[in-house]
Amino acid sequence: MKLIERSPIGAQGSSVPVLDRVKGIWAYGFTWDRDIQAQQVLIQEVGSLLDNSYTMITNIPVPGFSIPVPLVLVGKNGLRTFCVSADTGIFSLKNGKWYKLDQQKEQYRPARPNLVSRTALMSRAIIDYLKDKGIFVDEAQPVLYFTKPGVHIDVEESPVKLLQSDGVNRYISNFVNGDVILDAMELQRITEILIKSKPAPKAKMRDLPSQSTLSSSVGFGDLRLKAWQWLILFVLAVFMLITVIVTAVIIINTA
Repeated sequence: MKLIERSPIGAQGSSVPVLDRVKGIWAYGFTWDRDIQAQQVLIQEVGSLLDNSYTMITNIPVPGFSIPVPLVLVGKNGLRTFCVSADTGIFSLKNGKWYKLDQQKEQYRPARPNLVSRTALMSRAIIDYLKDKGIFVDEAQPVLYFTKPGVHIDVEESPVKLLQSDGVNRYISNFVNGDVILDAMELQRITEILIKSKPAPKAKMRDLPSQSTLSSSVGFGDLRLKAWQWLILFVLAVFMLITVIVTAVIIINTA
C-alpha cells in the first residue's frame, strides 16, 4: 500500500517532536496526539494487507470543517473514509446518539465527540468535495475503527461500519474482493485532488457538531480561541504572575 502522509502540524507517528505535539493539541484538542498514534496502528495493519495499487492518504483538510479527515483509502474497489479511536469501554448507539457506560455509576452518559456522527460527516465531506471537483463516486460505508481490544458496542443500526481490532483482516479482504468501480485514471485523479485539498479560510470554518462546549470559539474580533485554549492561557498567566511575585519576594528578602 502506498502511504501519503499529510499533516498541518509537522511530523507524524511515534516520532512526533514535542513542539509538534503541543501545536497539534493546541489546534485540535487534547486527544489529537492520541488520535495520531491510533492512526498509525491502523495504517500498519492495513498496509500489510494491501499491494501498491491502493493508496492511503492521511489528515486531509476539507473546506468547511475545522479538523482534517484522518484517513482515506483509495483503490479500484472505491474509497473508504476511516476515523480511528483509541477509546476503550462499553458504548451504545441509539437514535444517532453516542453513549459511553459510566462503570462506577452503571449508567450510560452522552460521549463527546459523537464519533459515529463525526465519521459519517467526514465521509460526506470527502464525497461532496470530490463532486465539486467533477468526480462522482459514493462510499458504501465509512469506518470507525477502534484500535484497542475490549471495546463493546450495543447497537442495532449504524450509518458507519464499527470495526474492532480483530476484524481488520476480514474487512480488508471483503473490500479488495468487491466490485471494481474505479479505473486507473479515476484513481489518479482522486488521489491528486485529495493530496492538494486545502481548508477553507478560518472565517468560513465550522466546528464538527456533537463536540463539547469547550470546542466553541469565543473572543473579540479576530482574536477568537476555543474555550479550553482560553483556560490554558489563563492558567499560564496565573503561573507567570505567581512566578513574578515569588521572584520579587526573594529579591527583596535577600537585598
